[in-house]
Amino acid sequence: MGNRKNNHAQEILNKISYLLPIAIFALSLWVLDRGLQPLQLNEIQVSFTDIELWSVLFASAFTLLSYIALLGYDFLAMRYIGQSVSYKDILRSSFTSTSISYSIGFNPLTGGSLRYRSYSAYGLTLLQIGKTITFCSITFWLGVCFVGGSLLSFYPIDLPESLVFYEIMLKVLGVCLLSFLIGYLVLCLQHRTFSLKGYEIRFPDVRTALLQILISSLDSIFAGSALYFLLAHSGEISFPYFMAMFLAAQTIAYITTIPGGLGAFEALMLLALAPHLALETVIVALVMFRIVYYLTPFLAGLIVLSYSEFNARKEILINLHKKTYLTVAAFTPQVFAVLIFFAGILLLFSEALPPQMEGMRIIEKIVPLSLIESSSLFSSMLGVFLLILANGLWKRVDGAYLLSVAILFLGSIFSILKGLNYIESGILFAIFLLLLPQRKHFYRKSSLLNQSFSRDNIIAIAVVVLSFIWLGIFAHEHVEYSQELLWQFGTNMHVSRFLRSVVGISAVLAIFGIMRLLGGSSKDLRLPDEGEMAKTKEIIRTSTDTNSNLVLLEDKYVLFDEPKNTFLMYGISGKSWVCMGDPIGNSKNIKELIWDFHEMANLHQGWTVFYEVSEKYIPYYLDIGLTLIKIGEEARVQLSEFSLEGSAGKDFRYSVKRMEKDGYHFEIMEPGEIPAHIEELKSISDAWLETKNTKEKSFSMGSFKTEYLANFPLAVIKKGDKVAAFANIWVTANKEEMAIDLMRYDPAISNTTMEYLFTKLMLWGKENGFRYFSLGMSPLSGLENRTLAPLWNKIGSTIFTHGEYFYNFKGLRAYKEKFNPIWEPRYIALPKGIKQMFVLKDIALLISGGTKEIFTK
Repeated sequence: MGNRKNNHAQEILNKISYLLPIAIFALSLWVLDRGLQPLQLNEIQVSFTDIELWSVLFASAFTLLSYIALLGYDFLAMRYIGQSVSYKDILRSSFTSTSISYSIGFNPLTGGSLRYRSYSAYGLTLLQIGKTITFCSITFWLGVCFVGGSLLSFYPIDLPESLVFYEIMLKVLGVCLLSFLIGYLVLCLQHRTFSLKGYEIRFPDVRTALLQILISSLDSIFAGSALYFLLAHSGEISFPYFMAMFLAAQTIAYITTIPGGLGAFEALMLLALAPHLALETVIVALVMFRIVYYLTPFLAGLIVLSYSEFNARKEILINLHKKTYLTVAAFTPQVFAVLIFFAGILLLFSEALPPQMEGMRIIEKIVPLSLIESSSLFSSMLGVFLLILANGLWKRVDGAYLLSVAILFLGSIFSILKGLNYIESGILFAIFLLLLPQRKHFYRKSSLLNQSFSRDNIIAIAVVVLSFIWLGIFAHEHVEYSQELLWQFGTNMHVSRFLRSVVGISAVLAIFGIMRLLGGSSKDLRLPDEGEMAKTKEIIRTSTDTNSNLVLLEDKYVLFDEPKNTFLMYGISGKSWVCMGDPIGNSKNIKELIWDFHEMANLHQGWTVFYEVSEKYIPYYLDIGLTLIKIGEEARVQLSEFSLEGSAGKDFRYSVKRMEKDGYHFEIMEPGEIPAHIEELKSISDAWLETKNTKEKSFSMGSFKTEYLANFPLAVIKKGDKVAAFANIWVTANKEEMAIDLMRYDPAISNTTMEYLFTKLMLWGKENGFRYFSLGMSPLSGLENRTLAPLWNKIGSTIFTHGEYFYNFKGLRAYKEKFNPIWEPRYIALPKGIKQMFVLKDIALLISGGTKEIFTK
């Protein structure tokens, strides 16, 4: 009952996280609309031509100074945590995290994730990165508290009569900001520390705290100055008053959780400045401020981040000798997803704004009115379609590509027919020509209705649609709305066309939403039934991957491709959806199956993870936005080279002679013979577990289950008729490889028993024509633990060295090394950023059996 309540509460919180930013944005648009009622759209358009170049240059200069101050946050943070990171690396990490998070997140979490991705690669620990993120976030607020708190508390803010009610609220806000600042300084003076999950974290010394206040105050002043100099006739309001309002608006917009504070910041600044300046002046300044202070650094940060991501992908693929994937074309779907979203915005906003009458007068002489009206309506509907299709393009869906190509072409035609809008038509047609030859990059045969939409996707579409509606209402607010307007037609009936467009896009969104609901959001989460297990066995019989036999444990979910000739197996731990190994089956369907699994995890708000994968499908894992961590190496013995002869076989000869001298012998027990010996085998297994002080593992290795063992022949060691040790044998159909999985022996006998079993089994495999013998993976081995090694390598190496409580990682590697195997790397493909810490924890629990029952039957 408690879990059900918690799940219900979590669902409510998830819905609130979607709806709250949208609701606040809608409220902000309503406030803007009321504030702009005296203004006409053409007055704003004219004001853009009046903006002076010197004011844009001043704004750009102060923007540069503000971002330089922001770089100081990270330099101070490195000094605080006592780490030496190069100036170049700090500059890149700080600039990308702040420029991108300011525009799309306006919160420390977005910037924190980007900082984690950068600084973890430079060898910083999780605790050090956490300290850096917290330090930078607090530094930002210290400047707001000092400058904003001082001005709001002590500067006489002369609000107009209509806003005098808010004066006391601003005073309270100012006192709260100063109280936070004073409290922080007191804790720094007292050298206070606090404990976080067993780690002691100290407040910085007073000198560092004062430097924080100085740098962040300069940042706040520079940011405010960028907007102040964009305001024509800004001398009519005092700079202290402006800064007080600017920081109050920033603080409140931050609290609203709207990405970038979009709409909320503008509405609050309009309320504060409109009584002193012309409305059109304020609006133009706010738009230009968004472009200069947010958009331009965002694009620059995006370029730097993309370049870094491309180099990271390039390094991975070069190391794996997959140079054919080393092109910028790998990012083609993401680039066109952004362009298609922009094209959708263009089509929608052009319908909200009145058309150029010169074009309308020309086109009405050539084109029938009915075609003009229908072109206008279809343009808006196609625009909202493009907003939806951008998500499918990002995920390489072929249907999204085909529809996008068709819509771009039609949109370019409709742009001409609805009013001779040749600029809009040219942009759409240019994107069409660029997209047309990119067919090969959109290979997924997937339904558009089954695509998951993230919180950011939904909020972005909602923001664009609400902005379209608001812009249309504002542009036509001199018109009295009535139901009759919907049915009025004519080249000068702009408002009627806009209203029909609102109805059209509402219908598109409603139909799309209903179809998604009726179509179902995901495949069932359940263990495979008998028919599905029979299908997996058919696929396993033709597979060259011995690990495919792990599906027969029946402790994992199974996901098939559409023809059911390929599958993958996975478990769920925490939020991590962990696929065990590479997908199994027809290689032609692997890409789509990987994407299906990724979509399924996203629909359940989980994180996609592929555990213990080879190099074979690494480009596909990179395509879905994952990154790679080496998590161990698989030991494979080349059987043609294995022999008891010579110095290399000395130890093995000794084991064989000793065991056979003591009366032991090796034999193969066929699956049909296992039930008669099951109790004997179980007693050996139980004694082995008790001696090892452990319990059964699962997921990535076999466990003692009668139903599982009955699928395989067993390699057994006997003394007379009594079994002393056993291991089940995995084989592939083409004899490419054989492997063992579950290994147990009687603790009362010699510790060379398993070595004898392996030796005899490898000789048996060699005689029967098998090429390789797999000793399985040694988890977390082969990882570096140098000072500057990436964070995840340090964690993996530490677990490998000290994780015997969960699993004997180190001993397993040493034992397999005796057979002189070929070590082949194995990886985890997992999300980027701070999620990696939680994913590694989830996997450790899953493979160690450290959780309670993961599945229930």
